[in-house]
Amino acid sequence: MDSTILAEFYKLSDIEKKQLQDQQFHSDFDTKSILKKKSVYKIPVFTEDFFKNQNIYISKHNRFAAYPTHTHTFLEMNYMLAGHAIEHIGKRDIQLNQGNILILDVGTTHSIEALSANDIMINIIFRNNIEFSLSSIQKLGQYNSIIYKFLPADDHLNKYLIYQSYHTKGPVQVIADAIIEEYFHPQKFSKMLIDSYLRSFLILLSRNTNLYSDDTIQKQIPNLVLYMLKEITKNPRDCNLNKLAEESSYNRAYLGSLFKKSTGLSFSEALTDQRLLDAYNMLISTKMPISEITEQVGISNKTFFYNKFKKKFHELPNDVRAEFK
Repeated sequence: MDSTILAEFYKLSDIEKKQLQDQQFHSDFDTKSILKKKSVYKIPVFTEDFFKNQNIYISKHNRFAAYPTHTHTFLEMNYMLAGHAIEHIGKRDIQLNQGNILILDVGTTHSIEALSANDIMINIIFRNNIEFSLSSIQKLGQYNSIIYKFLPADDHLNKYLIYQSYHTKGPVQVIADAIIEEYFHPQKFSKMLIDSYLRSFLILLSRNTNLYSDDTIQKQIPNLVLYMLKEITKNPRDCNLNKLAEESSYNRAYLGSLFKKSTGLSFSEALTDQRLLDAYNMLISTKMPISEITEQVGISNKTFFYNKFKKKFHELPNDVRAEFK
């Protein structure tokens, strides 16, 4: 992050000066951006008036007072640039540390505890008419790993994705910082650059899609099965049940039975599924011949590959590749 911009974030805003003095929340609500059509709305519902012909709106979250419960009609991202924060989403308490990113779907109700002087949270909200939504992140995530199948969805009012710092370290944070820098210190072509960055940002987040955390997955799937799933996603070409049985010191038949009981898929079905996902990504991101792709992912029978690919993606490999030329 540019040191000049970071220094600006640490400066006290007018609202922060008031909140620091009396420790009370001072509204930063833009009355034109709040839905008030019906008295049924007991909490603020922010609308898209923020954007003013832009695809995103970025602001620093005001410190020193708790932010009350609210919701919104757009996708919101909270990026913890420095320090820590605690958000309440439904019945969940989410702690964000430096480098963490929390993405909140349209209609998600949440509140934020007071930030201290060393806590810098950046709010990025996304206009609904661009290709940046929770569903688009999730869709790309589905094409990345079979583990996504076993991530439980929350109720329709509390959908969110959380990325820990080890998910965002590197390119994700670099692009997030670049978007923020271009937004607050605009130069020639800044808007075009931001729009370009957003697409890359979406893809990078999708690569690391992890709903809630491994703890949530483990509530649904035994640790041993989660271990097997991760091994499948890490090295589907060479992964096999015999190898996992040897490494885990469990009986092969027991592993296969537990996997089927926990996931509803046989081990071989899950392995083939991941190999097809890898093949799909190679088709759209490389010029490698299909024969080499099948070899790379570990499927030797071409007829088997084409049949399974068509059944999963409803297209043949050549058709998929043609769409991305």
